[in-house]
Amino acid sequence: MTNLSKLKYIDIHAHLNFTDFDNDRKEAVERTKKNNVFVINVGTQINTSIDAVLLAEKNQNMFATIGLHPLYINPFFDSKLPNDSQNDPQSMGFESQGQNFQKDRFIPLLKNPKVVGIGECGLDFFRISAKVADFKKSQIDNFKKQIEFAVEFDKPIMIHCRDAYDEIFQILSEYKKTAGQKLRGDLHFFAGSIEDARNFLDLGFDISFTGVITFAPQYFELVKFVPLDRIHAETDCPYVAPVPYRGKRNEPTFVIEVVKKIAEIKAQPIEVVSEQLISNAKKLFNLPI
Repeated sequence: MTNLSKLKYIDIHAHLNFTDFDNDRKEAVERTKKNNVFVINVGTQINTSIDAVLLAEKNQNMFATIGLHPLYINPFFDSKLPNDSQNDPQSMGFESQGQNFQKDRFIPLLKNPKVVGIGECGLDFFRISAKVADFKKSQIDNFKKQIEFAVEFDKPIMIHCRDAYDEIFQILSEYKKTAGQKLRGDLHFFAGSIEDARNFLDLGFDISFTGVITFAPQYFELVKFVPLDRIHAETDCPYVAPVPYRGKRNEPTFVIEVVKKIAEIKAQPIEVVSEQLISNAKKLFNLPI
């Protein structure tokens, strides 16, 4: 029987930098070390990007990405979403007054060698009206700025996409013509079709899956389709905890359940899958692990 504690894992998309972990962040970090879990904490605006970098500085098993999430670009409020910009971890409601990516604010963070990518950036058309053309244009403009930023500094991009796979593919395809191999990255929390996956893979991008695959059978064929050397596991914690932790706050150590499910779906030994996922992350993010 496999000793899971001897294997290495990586959660390529986590948010230990969010206020959801303010009360027990130290304990959550210690659990990652105890379980041999490496973590990439992802920034969603300047303050959470700074916090992700600080976590990476303090912990050998952690890295960071920096960027501006599309939901912060448009004036927006949703009472059902937690607000990671508030100091009160109990506060509910996601609110943005509308921001733009300011390159000069992010450049100093790149001096830290543990910054391994740009993002979370991309497009989220799920929560805006199709009639709000200006909102879509703002998201597209800011996404392009971060693509250019990533290419300039030769970093992979962590892409958020919701109801915008066609638009993101078109944008990346245009940039790929001139950027070549410098334009690379991961489609985080992938929920597109097999055809979408094929398009992004052909463009040179990788694809990651969350704990959703542990309880949503409609993802199984998609996971089977993505080659093992182009796939990643993530938690997107504190959201979408996998089985058997559904209903609880998610955390990076739960990525082990995602890895186990990928192995099950692909009918591969977990030792093979965990080793390959580590290799994939090392290659894409140039990680010294």
